[in-house]
Amino acid sequence: MSDALPERLSEVPEILDPNDPEAVAFVERSVARTPVWQMGPTKTEDSVSRRDPRLLDFLASARNAPLRELEFDMLAWTITRWYQVGRPADGRLSATFGDLARSLYGKKGGGKQYELIRQALENLYAVSVDLVVIEGADAETVFKRTKRKRIVQTLEIRERTGTGAGAGEETTVDGIELELASWLVAQLDAQTITALAWGVMRKLTGVAKRLAIYLAAHSEDFSPITRHTERFVAELSDELYEELGISATRERQRRATVARAAKRIAEHDPRYSLICVESIDTSHVLRVERPIGGDVLRLPRTV
Repeated sequence: MSDALPERLSEVPEILDPNDPEAVAFVERSVARTPVWQMGPTKTEDSVSRRDPRLLDFLASARNAPLRELEFDMLAWTITRWYQVGRPADGRLSATFGDLARSLYGKKGGGKQYELIRQALENLYAVSVDLVVIEGADAETVFKRTKRKRIVQTLEIRERTGTGAGAGEETTVDGIELELASWLVAQLDAQTITALAWGVMRKLTGVAKRLAIYLAAHSEDFSPITRHTERFVAELSDELYEELGISATRERQRRATVARAAKRIAEHDPRYSLICVESIDTSHVLRVERPIGGDVLRLPRTV
């Protein structure tokens, strides 16, 4: 195992349960950080382009299907499943509908949940994205821009059709098989991973969910301020508002949206001792604090 890998490692859970406060899911870091997720209050679109906050001259984009809240959770579930089944090099994995529904909704589910899950899977298969993948070593950072064709390379949804007594033809879900794109498998093998509090992710919506993902992706950017506390600070800029999907034009409205999202996260995520918007000189920042070592989200073992 490389010395550069994080020391905080854990076994991948056999089952993701949104009712388990210790449940952890995983997502590739550049996917988590891309600004094309549509989780704000605005109407979703099949194609969207937004400035990448790290390379402002680069427009990250998603085409052919919206990437919304359930699509994100479905991708996190899929990547976690990839770890659960032993990190297959070909990126292939399978699951039953019951596996998916229990992980997403905490119960077996029914027809409505099936339709939502199926649509999210089909969107993940249909979408093409442009991402900025950042690779770095020590203090030197290399930016690598690559056009990604797909997130999911293949998708098979198995169904069984039968005739019920007097009810005519009935169709039930048997399961799914899919293949993660090779570039995504390579990134996961390189440990470019963001860990997510699964129960928190499933409770949050809109800008609060997007902000929680943003903080998870920046988990390694917290710095100690005392012996017991570490802090992360981000300026409330046009780029951050765009990344979070906040479309209001007035600065006060945009700032209030972030403050409400921060309050919502604090209600569901006890890892943070403080999360708020505050004024510093002539600007405003998001300030987040947590106990040192309080980021209980541990990256998966790879051996």
